[in-house]
Amino acid sequence: MFGYIVTNQKELKIKDFEQYRKYYCGLCRALSKRHGAKGQLSLSYDMTFLVILLTGLYEPANSTGTARCVPHPVKKHEYIVNEFSEYVADMNVILTYHKCIDDWKDEKKLIKKIYADLLISKKSPLNDTYKSKIEIIVKRINRISELERENSDDIDELSGCFGDIMAEICAVRKDEWEQTLRTFGYYLGKYVYILDAYDDIEKDIKDKCFNPLISRLANNKINDIKSVSKDSWQDMANWAKEVLVIMAAGMAKEFEMLPILQDVDILRNIIYSGIWSSYYRATDRRLKPD
Repeated sequence: MFGYIVTNQKELKIKDFEQYRKYYCGLCRALSKRHGAKGQLSLSYDMTFLVILLTGLYEPANSTGTARCVPHPVKKHEYIVNEFSEYVADMNVILTYHKCIDDWKDEKKLIKKIYADLLISKKSPLNDTYKSKIEIIVKRINRISELERENSDDIDELSGCFGDIMAEICAVRKDEWEQTLRTFGYYLGKYVYILDAYDDIEKDIKDKCFNPLISRLANNKINDIKSVSKDSWQDMANWAKEVLVIMAAGMAKEFEMLPILQDVDILRNIIYSGIWSSYYRATDRRLKPD
């Protein structure tokens, strides 16, 4: 359910994109240092955004350098690492672990169970360090699974569960910014869940997988994606955009309340532009002329 909170690279200054890559490489480095190569496999652009957001808000001391890595073994890359790179690395692994366990329970995907067991053992210090956050993440993931088994199309509750997860992850400290970060994370999570469902409609119809938006597309009577008319796709696109605009506006409102100056152009590029990339790609492929 990740890969949607990205930059609009075409609209980003070269120096800002290079700075973004440093945070991305820093998160990759933190995942490797704290969780090994198995942790690096969970790396995502969405979590890179969170590192930049928390770094801009709290302005911690950064460690910088250059290093080679498995994906880039020839050329050294610059990186930025700080306490939030490490925190987000832990959150990324925790979220990935519990999503894999959920997939194992629901669909008996053995590869997910194996990966989960590699990521976090029962004796992992993460279980104690983030006990309260893990409890909330597990509770909300379980609720999403219940709704999926019921074939629910309650997109508000489904997305709200993921919103609660992201709210918990974004609220890194109990301070004056906690509630703003929680509200921001809630809208972020809802946005990601709805966009993921919108983006995956064709795949989920083909694979006969759960998707709460299929019933909105044509009364849940679709057997072949080719049977969906352009008018139905257009109606779906209009509905999705209206809902996503509300979520994006909620994010933007909370973001602008945070006293962030550092790397603010990168953050605004993502919040006001980059997050729409997948929506427009999905819409264009569905509405392009035959």
